[in-house]
Amino acid sequence: MKAWMLDEPGTPLALRDVAQPLPRRNAVTVRMEAVPLLSYTRAHVEGKLPYAYPPEPFSPGTNGVGRVEAVGEGVMSFHVGQRVAVNPYWMANETVREPAQVLIALTGLGADSAPMLAEFPHGTLREVAEFPASTLIPLNGLDDLPAERLAILGKFAVPFGGLRRGRLAAGETVIVNGATGYFGSAAVLAAVAMGASRVVALGRRAEPLQTLAELGQGRVVPVVLSGDAANDMAAIRAAAGGGADLAFDMVGNATDANATLATLRSLRRGGRLVLMGSMLVDLPIPYSEMLLNNWELIGNFMYTPADYLALVALAASRQLPLASVELKTFPFAALEAAIDEAGRMSGLQCTVVRGDSPQAWK
Repeated sequence: MKAWMLDEPGTPLALRDVAQPLPRRNAVTVRMEAVPLLSYTRAHVEGKLPYAYPPEPFSPGTNGVGRVEAVGEGVMSFHVGQRVAVNPYWMANETVREPAQVLIALTGLGADSAPMLAEFPHGTLREVAEFPASTLIPLNGLDDLPAERLAILGKFAVPFGGLRRGRLAAGETVIVNGATGYFGSAAVLAAVAMGASRVVALGRRAEPLQTLAELGQGRVVPVVLSGDAANDMAAIRAAAGGGADLAFDMVGNATDANATLATLRSLRRGGRLVLMGSMLVDLPIPYSEMLLNNWELIGNFMYTPADYLALVALAASRQLPLASVELKTFPFAALEAAIDEAGRMSGLQCTVVRGDSPQAWK
């Protein structure tokens, strides 16, 4: 079969013929049909990220959609031909307080994750990929959608997990900080699909915020941030009707905390703030304000399997507008061009590599 291989971070990716894997015990092989690319794929393969890489050589690629090719011994719930989503977030199935965890083919997540990286080093950028059965998500009720459209689920999974961790309930008012970003834009649409009565979308660019407002069924209110914390807080509170129940912070590489603090201070008493972004500076927490307002601060990483199942159910019911995301698709052999395009993504865009036909792998 064909597979993209990275011999060492910083060296060119190579498309090679490799042996097709057979699934080990408790594992499944998947014939990949569509693979979405992260915006920072180029930085990852060039070794520019402070990540714990899998042993080389390995195939990159995190999320994806495909069909089960074969199942290993001990696999109970998957069958050959079944359509599934591949989820890179793998946590050791052990009854300990802090089980080891990794993002398959991307990075380890702690000093104890090296054995897991070595056990399943390869990602989704290969014709047939092997994964632990626990990382697959059945895509029941979605057979009518093309694989590249379903690959967009990976864009929604991260913010959806954060909104669920924040206990978003139907009828609540939600603030999304970083709403014009790759995951933040998905958070706005996910919050609407989950029943938020009002979503206040924060960002610094008016045009993509207006697009979200138009897609929001009358429930998305855009706020263009000025950078002045006091003025921004006043604008956010006004847009939220006096204050929000929940805030979701998905800022990307922010170098100041003003927008996040303005978001926090726009919560009603008893409100919750979920942090899932990548701020580059410390967040100065207002101790006395936290106490007086009974605010809850929640740090959240990724999502749970139950979150992903709920996301699929939302998509199957057609409440999650996957069609609102602009798709840019590339054949498998054009991976380098796809990586460059992924680096230019913003907002409601997704770059996908196709692998659903023999021609795509030549």
